[in-house]
Amino acid sequence: MEDISVAIIGKPNVGKSTLFNKILSKNISLVDNIPGTTKDIIEQRIFYKNNSFLIFDTGGLKKKSKSKSEEQTYITKNTLQAIYKSNIVFFLVEANAGLTKADKQICRFILDKGKGLVFIINKIDLTENSREVVKEYFYSNVDLFDDALLHEPVSMNSVISGFPNKIFELALEIFRNSNKNINSKFLNIVIQNLVLKNRIPISNKYRPKIKFIKQVSTSPMIFKVFGSQLNKISHDYKRYLCKGILKKTNIKGVRVFLKFISAKNPYVAN
Repeated sequence: MEDISVAIIGKPNVGKSTLFNKILSKNISLVDNIPGTTKDIIEQRIFYKNNSFLIFDTGGLKKKSKSKSEEQTYITKNTLQAIYKSNIVFFLVEANAGLTKADKQICRFILDKGKGLVFIINKIDLTENSREVVKEYFYSNVDLFDDALLHEPVSMNSVISGFPNKIFELALEIFRNSNKNINSKFLNIVIQNLVLKNRIPISNKYRPKIKFIKQVSTSPMIFKVFGSQLNKISHDYKRYLCKGILKKTNIKGVRVFLKFISAKNPYVAN
């Protein structure tokens, strides 16, 4: 049975080791208020609904300006290794801390590596605002940092009781979605409708033309788009296409990657 690898990621003291221990129903990772308690990757295997999950507990990630010590460099290196090894990342933030620039950068990195993302707001019971207000704040900000269509964040109290079924249901859904093979006929209908709804902007008196799209990879999901003058398509329009494909295929929690292949002009000399 193939493992679904999950890395628990976040800044120091957001509750990563507490979550890890709750998942396993054992006190395996040390929990302390002192930042840097977890230094090495700690991994354990569990089974959920006949699926094997390999869980990585990691040290806390800090801003670059605060990551120059030898110890923090070691923690950061191990944490990045855990991300590379994972299929899914459980990304934890504290409800009171808000969503920082560093948080967004880490999330961009996770998604850019083709990893699934489950966004978790911890210690929500320590805030003065209602659960709905906190979740709406994070959701509106989460939606800003990439082309991925994300689930609504999962919220947890500071004392996590029982097995967190919700995040594992999301992890299973994301894993299955990232391994989907999308029918080419359906994909081409989707992308042609997106172009009809919002035409590709003209560049240098020429409008790029998309002729065909096909999926070439799963986990990460990569699609090749064929046409003419596709190198002239702007980054914003590429994001529009990515989001449109995600919505129409109902895939959440992962990025899709579009590779644009332009046909060679037969009248241009080699």
